[in-house]
Amino acid sequence: MRTGRSIFQANPDTAFHKMFGKLSKSQLRLFFFISLALFCVFAFLSEARAQVDDQDKAEQAAAKQKELEKNSLKLLDEVIVSASSLKLSENRSYVLTAAADLLWPHDEKRARSLFWQALGALNLPPYVENNSPAPRNQNDAAKPARVPTKEQQEELSKYYARINARDDFLRKVAQHDAQLALDMLRSTRQGLPPNMPGASRFDQEAALEQEFTFQAAASDPKRALQIAHESLAKGVSYQVLNLLREVNQKDQDAGTQLAGDIIEKLKTENLNATNSFAAFMVESLLRSSSESGAVLVATHDTENPSITRLKLADQQRQDLVFLLTDAALSATSSANVLRIVQWMMPEIQQYAPDRIARLKARTAEYNQTLPPQQRFDNFNGKFDNATTEEMIHAAKNVPDDQRGALFYLASSKAIERGETEKFRELIGSEIDDESARKAALDALDMQQIDYDLAQGKTDDLQKLLPLIRVKEQRAIAMAQLALLLEKKDQHEEAVKLLDQARDLVKVNLTDNAQSNALLAVMYACAQVDPPKAFAMIEPIIDRTNDELAKLLLLDKIVKSGATKNGELILNQQQFPLDSRMMQYSAGVVALGKADFERTKSLVDRFQRNELKVAGKLMLAKALLRDAESGAK
Repeated sequence: MRTGRSIFQANPDTAFHKMFGKLSKSQLRLFFFISLALFCVFAFLSEARAQVDDQDKAEQAAAKQKELEKNSLKLLDEVIVSASSLKLSENRSYVLTAAADLLWPHDEKRARSLFWQALGALNLPPYVENNSPAPRNQNDAAKPARVPTKEQQEELSKYYARINARDDFLRKVAQHDAQLALDMLRSTRQGLPPNMPGASRFDQEAALEQEFTFQAAASDPKRALQIAHESLAKGVSYQVLNLLREVNQKDQDAGTQLAGDIIEKLKTENLNATNSFAAFMVESLLRSSSESGAVLVATHDTENPSITRLKLADQQRQDLVFLLTDAALSATSSANVLRIVQWMMPEIQQYAPDRIARLKARTAEYNQTLPPQQRFDNFNGKFDNATTEEMIHAAKNVPDDQRGALFYLASSKAIERGETEKFRELIGSEIDDESARKAALDALDMQQIDYDLAQGKTDDLQKLLPLIRVKEQRAIAMAQLALLLEKKDQHEEAVKLLDQARDLVKVNLTDNAQSNALLAVMYACAQVDPPKAFAMIEPIIDRTNDELAKLLLLDKIVKSGATKNGELILNQQQFPLDSRMMQYSAGVVALGKADFERTKSLVDRFQRNELKVAGKLMLAKALLRDAESGAK
């Protein structure tokens, strides 16, 4: 007997029965199937509408990005035109070089022309043969070395400044086209330094030409292998290692072949020879073929940090380890080899474990010959199993230059073990020296901030804020937390936190800590509440104008070298503008995306023309580089 009732046996008094009671069961079934189908259709349409909305948003974002890139290229055009208004030829060359570098992916033909204009702006003198040695006689060896006169020193300084500026320029060109850099180098030969006391007779130009020749050959693996073999016949060099990196990026099999040739050559080299490059090459080959894929050697290309791991057989890696350890265990082992061995212990443990004990004894003996501050010390290894309390006690006995590192290590362990509060109390009770106690607390705060940010623990970071002793560090933590809250759609909380952070920062352009805190807060405001970022920056630029006017007035009396012919030198060696652009580019991008025109107007607030040109260049570079990274 069925106790349940079908939906089709509805109570006659229900609204359902009044509506559908006269329909047959088959008609009712049909109705429900239709209803179900309509529900599915509407659900699908709703989902499709959501997908269309997402697609619309994506299209709008792409259109906005395209418009931003268009505006950035237009701004770059303004920079190129403005370059002619600069008084100093080195400033014009710097701006044109940077513009050509940015323009290359968009208009290679025009970029090439700009590079030639930038080379012309360097005003290099025509080549003069200066290779003849200074006249000598039999008594020269017995005479004391001559001291260059003031005029000779000035001439040498100008020569080296000219050579270095040209070399820097040519390396930037070579990043795009090594053959073009070679053509430019050969058309502007400078020759050897003047033949006078204090002048090095090293042919820097020949070395640069070889570097570009190798770089140009890297695009053709067969040609690269031929050039590498010719060079290896003379010995191992930086150029061969750089060429290996370039070849390996383009053709890993060709890279493996070239590496094999280099290893065979290394077997004939004396790793302990004075200033031997062979030992460094062994280390580099081992690191670059490890699973971590370390970089073969530092290059001038900072825009392409991705590196292809070098593919070596285990036998080849073992050969390299044997070369290194044989040199270290020989009676004439050099300091260079012994230093490298201490860093390569994991590889030695893998391929030559039977040599570990002897090598440790040899390196320990070597370490004792060094001053204490230069000794290789497995600092972290000493405290692998130590408690935080033991590390605090040990801090009293370690050298001053190691105490800070020990505090950071102890803080990291405390956080990892969930003993943060206990460690904070330990610092207060066990460290008597006030400066050491502050250093330990600062280390703990910084480690805790990084940990909470990485883990997205906004609540824990909120609780930590009042405990952070240094207000500049607290402001930075608040700015970073605000960015995290903004990502979690907690906009109001982020804005409120930034308002509090703004009260902690001051405009003091001579204090690095305060400047860093100010930049961190402005950067966060640029992404969370752009109008407030603009409101912070505008008066700072006005103040900068005032301070700069005073400094330039003083510079007329006390020559600082920051100006020449009444114009600021944009890219000074002690204050390279390129590194500053990289440091602040993320904030510039955030402002540019929020309001391009207002960001551009910030630059126009500068009173000096050269700063306006540099500022527009910085804005264009930040936005175009950001667009390129987004496209990749």
